[in-house]
Amino acid sequence: MTGSDVAPEFIVIGSGPAGVSAAIPLVEAGRRVLMIDGATERDAVRYEPWRRMLGDRLEALLPDDGLSPKWRTPEARQVIGAFQRRANFEEVDFLVSGALARGGLSRIWGNFVAELDDGDLAGWPVTAEDLQPSYRTVTDRIGVSGSSDDDMAAFYGRSGELLAPPALSPIAAGMLERYASARPDPAFALGRARNALITSDRGSRQACDLSFGCLWGCARGAIYDARQDLALLRERANFQLLDQATATRLARVEGAWEVATTEGPRLRAPRLVVAAGTLGSLRLVASLIDLAGAQLRLLNSPVMAVPLVVAHRLRHEAHGHALAQLGFRLTYSAAPHDYVSGGVYEVTALPTSFFAAQLPLGRRAATAIFRALAPALAIAVVYFPGHCSANEVTVRPSADGPHIRIRGGVTQSFAGTARQVRVRLARIWRKLGAFALPGATVATPGTDAHLGGLFPMGGPQAHGTSRDGELNAAPGVHLVDGSVLPTVSSKFTTLTIMANADRIGRHLAGLA
Repeated sequence: MTGSDVAPEFIVIGSGPAGVSAAIPLVEAGRRVLMIDGATERDAVRYEPWRRMLGDRLEALLPDDGLSPKWRTPEARQVIGAFQRRANFEEVDFLVSGALARGGLSRIWGNFVAELDDGDLAGWPVTAEDLQPSYRTVTDRIGVSGSSDDDMAAFYGRSGELLAPPALSPIAAGMLERYASARPDPAFALGRARNALITSDRGSRQACDLSFGCLWGCARGAIYDARQDLALLRERANFQLLDQATATRLARVEGAWEVATTEGPRLRAPRLVVAAGTLGSLRLVASLIDLAGAQLRLLNSPVMAVPLVVAHRLRHEAHGHALAQLGFRLTYSAAPHDYVSGGVYEVTALPTSFFAAQLPLGRRAATAIFRALAPALAIAVVYFPGHCSANEVTVRPSADGPHIRIRGGVTQSFAGTARQVRVRLARIWRKLGAFALPGATVATPGTDAHLGGLFPMGGPQAHGTSRDGELNAAPGVHLVDGSVLPTVSSKFTTLTIMANADRIGRHLAGLA
């Protein structure tokens, strides 16, 4: 533990983007904050390139197991694997994702950011105006690069100052140039991606050098990672960090909230801020509410990956990044919220082993062929709105804590919607000089990690929360992660989760 041992006013559970975003305004207001983190910093793999790329047990070379390329790196397997082993969910047709690691899922996130507008926030107890100051605060703090004047700028939001975007790859530059003249569909828009990536030095963080290292942990700190904020928090005397202590149980004791941890100490504070990730928070909070027979809604954003080929591009590029190059959106019906959005990614920057495993050849031949073709390949990743998901969650008590079962699914109409979107986008890609290859796949629910809906803000039920994330059944417990999102649009959720956590943190600090 660091800092003062004076009893905390707030205990924050979780060191990911939501946890640090809620803690910062509390600490800046002089409040005493204790953060519980179930892991310690682990840097060993950064200093040995082969371990960083392949893993201690060569896990990056494992046969295809259905995971997306982003989840197959050693760093991702370690971050998610630790959570899956400890959380002990029963999952059916669903990928349980969470992080038991310093910095949470920001260690391995895609870095794509977007704000929600009032249409996206329909049914929420807050408006875009309520969130705008926090969007600006978070954007300025983490560093976001992108365009402020292309066709996607308003869609992604205009809060905060944007940094200059990195150079586009030849594939992306060619598609964007064709889009400017072709305008292939009135319901379609394309522009530069909006990424939490700095392109000029900022303190101890160095600008992106386009060295293709994004998925393996950016050693320069160019990609935002919640550990960067945590390092600054630890410099404050009114902030404490309890290492290697996973919260296991919450209880109301003598007018305060008590947190039991794996390391033994029982910690107390008047208020708890729960930022353990959507599923981690479910496991913690489930014991506070009788959820037997409750109608829990676990929303996710169904995701489809479409491989693209640009035949005239067969020259290897020595520099680049693995984040999205371009962002797009397509409205597919007249109904509110019926739009998809997503990004176009360079295949060159993704793990060779994943793609080589898809070819009906030996590993050496498949690797050689993939490397030759990679400069002409891209992947369009398409996210659908959360109302297309139909996941079932059941919770029942047991001697070892709540037993949680998640069955993944989509609505009956989703297959038709996905087919319609795939065909329509294929026509658009052709007009932009790219051709959709066969093999578009819809990922296992949960792979997207865009989760929400469990403890919705404004929900009147016992497991609902106030506009400030306070659990109806447990006053003094505030949830600030994705679990409180009443709806999930097709936009990327992390920036909104951080802004909402900042807003709630400011409320709790007495600043709002």
